[in-house]
Amino acid sequence: MKTPEELMKLQTEALSASSAVMGKTLESFQKLAELNLKAATDSFSQSTEQLKTLMAAKDPQQAAKLLAEMAKPSPALSAYAKDFYELSSKAGAELAAMAEKQIADGNKQLMGAVELLAKNAPAGSEGAVQVLRTTLTAASAAYDQVFKATKQLSEQAEAGLANVAKATGMKKG
Repeated sequence: MKTPEELMKLQTEALSASSAVMGKTLESFQKLAELNLKAATDSFSQSTEQLKTLMAAKDPQQAAKLLAEMAKPSPALSAYAKDFYELSSKAGAELAAMAEKQIADGNKQLMGAVELLAKNAPAGSEGAVQVLRTTLTAASAAYDQVFKATKQLSEQAEAGLANVAKATGMKKG
């Protein structure tokens, strides 16, 4: 049984962890909003300049040539996609690290509770306690495998993006 002080400590830790996650989430949204605002501003400026250039065309051939130029993919779009991916993957990695720590802490507390239960369990319940220990160990191992696979997939996606960036000549942030 937990003492009131231990429960207060657990609640304080949970509140601190929740606050850290919320802070990181808000920080990430703020950076994304700034990126989107910059992209919108740049796009508006570029469109305005393109329209001015198009309006200054002296003949239909020049206008057609300008329209063809404007229809080409914009390097700004590739840069935006790269920046968006970097922001979201960094935020995801930071939030995943926070979650991993919380889960590890939770697993330690749970295993501590199981050990306390085992010490105070009535005679003849050793089998049930062992099943509980085995279940928790298996669940923890399964989580570790999923986390490792997810991390590996994320690293492969990051490497793929780096290869695309290198192949298209985009410069790293």
